[in-house]
Amino acid sequence: MNIEKYLRVTGLTKTGNYPDIIIPAKKEECISISPQTIFYINDDYILLGDAGFRERGMLLGLSILLMPVVIAMCSFFGYYMFSVKAYIAFAFVVLFILFLSHPYILGAWIEITRVPVSPVVFNRRTGKVYFFSDKDHQPKQRPWTDCLYAVAYKGRSITACQYELRGFLMDGHRVEDSFSFGDTVLEMKEAPKNEVFYLFYYIQAFMEYDNEFEQPPKLMSWRPSLAESARHTIPRLITDNSAINFLSTVFYRTMCVFFSWQILGHYFICRYGKVPQWSQEIIDECGEDIVLK
Repeated sequence: MNIEKYLRVTGLTKTGNYPDIIIPAKKEECISISPQTIFYINDDYILLGDAGFRERGMLLGLSILLMPVVIAMCSFFGYYMFSVKAYIAFAFVVLFILFLSHPYILGAWIEITRVPVSPVVFNRRTGKVYFFSDKDHQPKQRPWTDCLYAVAYKGRSITACQYELRGFLMDGHRVEDSFSFGDTVLEMKEAPKNEVFYLFYYIQAFMEYDNEFEQPPKLMSWRPSLAESARHTIPRLITDNSAINFLSTVFYRTMCVFFSWQILGHYFICRYGKVPQWSQEIIDECGEDIVLK
């Protein structure tokens, strides 16, 4: 059984498999926004994470949250139950809970056994993009202009639809392979997807040596501390208005309490997960700095 396909059917893991909206050509008045998942940048290339990096560890966090609940139930009922029938009934209840939660456990297993991030390198010196395949998770390289870049529908959240920026390797009208990069963006289904377009325009400006390209304000750590994991999971709004900053801080700290399980999951996956391995050929072309350590 392909566990990943099963989890996609259940809706626990989401990925954009097909190009839904082709990115229009950049106009003069268009702006560009740097992706928040940039790990490293120099004069030759940008190294950034896949669109699901900030969400990585969520299923592990849910499993961590589930464990004390099951243990508490077992302790409580075990203390008050004395008959054999009661123990049998309780065993069926526990098995039923495990049946309902088994997609989360399988998802956590996938997160633990896979690398926490699938990095993507856009190298303007070689004119290539280097990525890890969505099909076999092996490193690959292509001329960056040979890929079809599009906005892909990823799934729904509580408030809006999730979209991500993907590069597709096409064989006619069939998707041969693909890779995601940048950030997952929340947009209403009917709304224009300008924010996702702007992420691509930033990469495009870098690859084409555009004078409008600006260095990102900050870089992201792929081996985050606990505080950095909180900022990855719950982005914080910072403005020039002190009142808004105060309210943003209160909201941020409150959300950190409610989503502490997700923050812990992200922290453990990124901090102790496997290191993605580039091929030696790609390292020789780009340099040792693309190796995440």
